[in-house]
Amino acid sequence: MSMAFNLDLWVREARREPFRFTLADTEYTMPSAGEIDKSILETVNVVNPSTADITTLLRTGLGDQWERFNALPLPLAAVGELFRQWQNYEGAPLGESPASADS
Repeated sequence: MSMAFNLDLWVREARREPFRFTLADTEYTMPSAGEIDKSILETVNVVNPSTADITTLLRTGLGDQWERFNALPLPLAAVGELFRQWQNYEGAPLGESPASADS
């Protein structure tokens, strides 16, 4: 008899380092975009996100940091670039970091 796929184990092992960025001398941290809870799929189009979808995703990712981030002036192009960088981020799984060049 074969073993059932253990999704709990996969989720634990697939955890990624948080995405970090700075703005106005403050460091912000968001989970890797792929780690946002699936419930967000009911409210946003992740394939072709609208401006409202991007705002919802960033608000979700920033969590309690959102108010501080949202209070800062920021050009739309910068918001778009932040969203692209976050989407493309492929952090190393937690507990795994690249080996140093001399190892």
